[in-house]
Amino acid sequence: MTETQSSVHLSCFIEAIALAKHEQCATRDDLKALLEKKGYQDEVTSQTVEEINPQLFLN
Repeated sequence: MTETQSSVHLSCFIEAIALAKHEQCATRDDLKALLEKKGYQDEVTSQTVEEINPQLFLN
């Protein structure tokens, strides 16, 4: 992973946590859709949602 990819992934990860705590995210797909609306690419959003899923107890 390059430094740019790492920065984007970290940014997406932080935003995902914030969205999951403050938005109506009933499922991983809801969270993924919100991240994609924010401009993150599908690959980054998929990986991020999978990584944070256990911590946030999303379905």
